[in-house]
Amino acid sequence: MNGKAPQSDSAIQRRQVVQAIAVVGAVFTFVFLGLMIFNGYRQYVSVARLEANLTIEKQQLLQQTNNETLINTIRDQDRSIRANKLRHLDYSGMAGLMLLISAAITIGALKRLVYLKGIAPQPFLDNGEPSHRRRLGESRIALVMIVVLLAAAALLLGRRVPSGWVSQTKTSGKADYASPKELAKNWHRFRGFAGAGVTSLTDIPTKWDSGSGILWKTPVPLPGHNSPVVWKDRIFLSGASYEKREVYCFDASSGKILWTGEVPTAPGSAAALNIMGDTGLAASTLATDGARVYAIFPTGDLAAFDFDGHLLWHKSLGMPKNTYGHAASLEVWQDRLLVQYDQADAEDGKSRLYAYDGATGNIAWEAERPVANSWATPFVARASKDYQLITAADPWVIAYDPNDGKEIWRAKCLDGDVAPSPVLAGNMVIVVAPGKESVAIRTGGTGDITGTHIAWQNEDIVPEIVSPVADDSRVFFIDNYGSLYVVNSKDGTLLYEHDFEENVKSSPILVAGKLYVLALSGTMYIGTPGEKEFKLESKNALGEECSASPAIMAGRIYIRGINYLYCIGK
Repeated sequence: MNGKAPQSDSAIQRRQVVQAIAVVGAVFTFVFLGLMIFNGYRQYVSVARLEANLTIEKQQLLQQTNNETLINTIRDQDRSIRANKLRHLDYSGMAGLMLLISAAITIGALKRLVYLKGIAPQPFLDNGEPSHRRRLGESRIALVMIVVLLAAAALLLGRRVPSGWVSQTKTSGKADYASPKELAKNWHRFRGFAGAGVTSLTDIPTKWDSGSGILWKTPVPLPGHNSPVVWKDRIFLSGASYEKREVYCFDASSGKILWTGEVPTAPGSAAALNIMGDTGLAASTLATDGARVYAIFPTGDLAAFDFDGHLLWHKSLGMPKNTYGHAASLEVWQDRLLVQYDQADAEDGKSRLYAYDGATGNIAWEAERPVANSWATPFVARASKDYQLITAADPWVIAYDPNDGKEIWRAKCLDGDVAPSPVLAGNMVIVVAPGKESVAIRTGGTGDITGTHIAWQNEDIVPEIVSPVADDSRVFFIDNYGSLYVVNSKDGTLLYEHDFEENVKSSPILVAGKLYVLALSGTMYIGTPGEKEFKLESKNALGEECSASPAIMAGRIYIRGINYLYCIGK
């Protein structure tokens, strides 16, 4: 006798059930472990092969810098590599989850089995229920729970998450992009939220000169005409020469350059550019979503950096066929980077609108555009009931759904070299066809709304470069020679004019009802547009030529000159 009571049939049955669960769990554990190893090996082999091909093609591009077919092939290969990596990461993540679940089940079953082997059976519990009956019920419940867990895990494993949406949420469950409210608190793109050039802040400086009122100024290493973008305590600019392209991050408090990020470019590509001096090699203003900052250059190089200056991804969109060089700035929407890449003539079919996943650089959607090369910057704003992405280029103003790139409406009303960016004035989009007319289009339509939704046209107001700005009832246009035109936004009638008697290339800003106009000389004109006339209140000379538009934050104005970045504040 060993001192142990003989086990009943029910105890043996319980032990056999738990033992079977442990075996099944162990089998699943080794299966998922094998799947992870196999998936890792497949990723290594497939990505290595694609990267080897990409290296060969990039070497060929060094000798054939204008080979558009090769450029498109490289772009597709790069996209395939990133999609491949994300796909394998998805599988590895799911397999890892299954491995964890099956291992937990195995360990739990083994612990239960050890317990069952070491305990003597008791015929009855205190409540009079036979112990074998209760324990058999517990085993059945445990078995059902395990089956449910495995079924749920199998569903998760079979569920494929599109790689373009992988970065939409963080592990905390919060969206990996700034809300419209957060964007509006910062100056995150050209002319701020929705490209409107409007802020309600009331503590913005109104007087300064080269000797006082300037908190700091910092030299910008390479030239560029792009405007500052600001996110909290960081300011972003880009600069370029024929040798290199760079992105700069400045500390908003001190003006110190925190980091410089270089954007890769095929050697000799910039030398092939036919760029006007007024456009330059870094004309497009950057954009940030609060987690990353994005830059684009006339060479077709598009790049994303994190806030620590690490290059996250880089794309070559190909050298654009653009009369003056690419200058349209960037826009963001949720976790997407939006790029209006117009080129050549409308009939050539080369213009595109791209939406990239901000974290990975994968294309979320792409839309062909029946337009010619342009320099206007798109914007996303709530138009009618939903958010719309508004674009302007010869001959169409087109609104898209920023979520999927589907066209909502279009109006044929533009001509020539479209450089002024569109703005929203109430329920109307204001655009300019240089040399022809300014136009107001009512939003809310679908399809071709040329004959139904054009509210007014004014052939007397046709600025060539400067973008307009609007308040609740008026639109303010400024031409290259410093003439201000104040127009009734409802019917397009001219209310009055004002002449600043200076050349202007920077777009105006409305600050709590005051109009800030930065002349090419670096003098900022500030005043209140009344009902019948413009009341000039101050002239503030910076002492350096300026063509970029200012950025506005609480208590501060950031201005880029030809050589320096300035911070003006109290």
